[in-house]
Amino acid sequence: MPKHVLVVGGVDFMIDKVEKLGLRYSMVQLPELVSDRHLQGARRFAVIDYRDSDEVLAVARAWHSIDPFDAVVSFTEYGLEPASRCARELGVAGDNLDAVLLTRDKKKTRDLLERHGLSPVRHRICASPADAATFLGELDGRPMVLKPSDRGLSEGVVVVGPTEALADGWAWAAAATTGPILAEEYLDGPEYSVESFSLAGQHDIVMITEKVTTELPRFIEVGHQAPARLAPAVREQVVELVTALLTLIGQRTGPAHTEIRLTAAGPRVIESQTRAGGDQIWEMCELVTGVDLLSETMIALLGLPMPRRVPAAKAAAIRFFSFENGRVAGVHGLAEAAADEGVVRLVCTLRPGQELGLLESSTSRQGYALCVGDSTDDAVAHAEATHDRVAVEWEPVTPDS
Repeated sequence: MPKHVLVVGGVDFMIDKVEKLGLRYSMVQLPELVSDRHLQGARRFAVIDYRDSDEVLAVARAWHSIDPFDAVVSFTEYGLEPASRCARELGVAGDNLDAVLLTRDKKKTRDLLERHGLSPVRHRICASPADAATFLGELDGRPMVLKPSDRGLSEGVVVVGPTEALADGWAWAAAATTGPILAEEYLDGPEYSVESFSLAGQHDIVMITEKVTTELPRFIEVGHQAPARLAPAVREQVVELVTALLTLIGQRTGPAHTEIRLTAAGPRVIESQTRAGGDQIWEMCELVTGVDLLSETMIALLGLPMPRRVPAAKAAAIRFFSFENGRVAGVHGLAEAAADEGVVRLVCTLRPGQELGLLESSTSRQGYALCVGDSTDDAVAHAEATHDRVAVEWEPVTPDS
């Protein structure tokens, strides 16, 4: 009989991986993400808020007693903790709880790095704007970043400079969470993400990706390209830093997505998550390296034979549609753009009459152009040309705030 996995949350491309491996799966899902595809494919299906670990555990115990699981997996940000708790409670593969807890709480990550003298970054949990103002005054004129300590997807992340209004930055960060606000010194330098795959505590740095973000004070990602154009010595520094981080957090088996900046003092960790990178980075990784991070995780947990890694392209790049504060009057050229050289996929959700507010997080974007090329430069050129070929007629709208 095929192996049976419990899937905590996720979207269709994740289920594609499960089904391609021929696995049986049961699934818990948020109400707003339920689809006919999941309902029809799952052996058992529960619509619950899977961020409540106790409720997920109760469901998992009942199902496990009837049809035991061989592993528990989640590849989505807020499913990582309940999935690991279920695996630990049920005594099946998929327990990565120590690493999950250390990375889901950004303050714990910072404290761990500080204790071990790795990637030092001044930081403090702040309970009020006054606390943040005190911390900012200690940074010798440097800006600081405010971010929710427990969120993802670039939600609530903002930079505040020495001369800028702290109140606005605090309001932006606080609106994204009911939890604590973490203040950190701003790290100046280009941003990258590092995709890794760990097997029984041994870490393989698979791909380094260049990031393109909105202008400050926000950090919403609007593009990526890989492989990163780094000198060998710099790449080695990044590999050493991320490998040390993964060892410190106790990462066992599965992917990690670690964000860094290359500062004048060397690479510094921004944060890390024990999942594959979103924004189609997981797909870029498959294209450029042949590493299917999601499938290899399930294969490793279930003790199945590992597949061959066969790259499909030398480089890949993605550019997102990221309009804000306006009304869409028309969208033209989609078919022509989709036929451009190097295009893997063109997705655009912009529609005439659609009104868009502030770009608040990565979920606010409106699609993307994903392209490949013979080099990183080539892939970037294809992605930008395809993105720009889509002509959007646009009427600005004054934001409410």
